[in-house]
Amino acid sequence: MYNKFAKIVIIAILIFIIPNSVSAFDKSNLLNNLIKYSYPEIKVLEKDKTQRESNTKETQHYNQKNSQYINVYVGEENIPTINTEVNSDINLKSDVYSQNLRITNDKPEILIYHSHSCETYLDSPEGNYHSEDKEHSVMSVGCLLTNELSSLGWGVAHSTTYHDSPTYNNSYARSSQTIKSAMNKYNSIKITIDLHRDGLNIANEAVKTNIHNKYTTTINGQKVAKFFFVVGARNDDVAEVKKLADGITEYANKKYPDLIMPVVVKPYGRFNQSICDNALLVEVGSNGTTSDEAQASAKYLAEILDGYFKEKHI
Repeated sequence: MYNKFAKIVIIAILIFIIPNSVSAFDKSNLLNNLIKYSYPEIKVLEKDKTQRESNTKETQHYNQKNSQYINVYVGEENIPTINTEVNSDINLKSDVYSQNLRITNDKPEILIYHSHSCETYLDSPEGNYHSEDKEHSVMSVGCLLTNELSSLGWGVAHSTTYHDSPTYNNSYARSSQTIKSAMNKYNSIKITIDLHRDGLNIANEAVKTNIHNKYTTTINGQKVAKFFFVVGARNDDVAEVKKLADGITEYANKKYPDLIMPVVVKPYGRFNQSICDNALLVEVGSNGTTSDEAQASAKYLAEILDGYFKEKHI
C-alpha cells in the first residue's frame, strides 16, 4: 500500500517537473512508461493509428471478478469535460438526508437504495464513471424517484449510504445491512428498489453513440433513458422475483412501449432479492446516457410503479 502511494507521489512530482522543452508527445510517452513500470498489472491500449498520432492514449485496468476497469488519461486534452449543472429538484445534502436516509412519511412503504452508489452517467466520467459525484449518479435518480413516488401518495425511504466505496467488493453484503436496518426500523416497508445504471465499455466515440442510442428514447419530445429489471437466479424465491419484474415490464410496455427493455436474469446473482417480498433491481440508463436523461426517466418509472402496485394492491 505504502509502495503504491510512493509511486503515485513520484509520478505526480515528475508530471510537474518535466521541462517545458520536452515535447507533448515525449511527455506522454514518458508518463505512459512510468505508469506501466509502476503498475505492471495495467495494460496501455492504443486503439488506432489516428489515436496514436494525436497522442490520445488510454490505460485500462480490468478486474475480472467485478468486470470493472479504470481509465487513466494522459494529457489534459484527453480528460473528458464534467457537466457541473445540477437539476434543482435534486437535494442530496445532509440536512435532508439525516444519517444518509431521507424519510418522506412516518410509515414508508418503499425503500430505495443503491448497492453501487458510485455509478455515474456519461456527463461525469471521473473514475471511469464511478465516483462520489452524487448529483450526476444513480443517487440523483433515486432522489427524483423518491420525489415522484411521494407526490403520488407513497411513503418512501431513500438511502444514500455508499456500499461500493472505498471498495467495490462485497457491495451487496453491505447493502443487505442497509435493507435489514431500514426494515427493522420501519416495518411498514414492503417494497425495496435497488437502483443502478448499466455499465458498458465505451471504447470509442462510435461505441458511445451506439450505446446512447440503445439506452435512450423520446417521450413527449424529451430524451429519456430506458430502464430494465434484473433478476438474480440464485434466490430461493426466484420465481416470485421474476414474476414481479415481468409483471411491471408488461405493464410498462402498455403505457410506454419503447421505454422499458426486457428483464435480464443473471444466473450467478442473488442481489438481496430474498430479503423483502417485493424486491426490485432496476437499471436506469447506462454510462452511455447522461444524468439528465436518466433523471428524466424518474417520473415515468414512478408512474409505472405506482400504477402497477395499486392495481395489484401491493
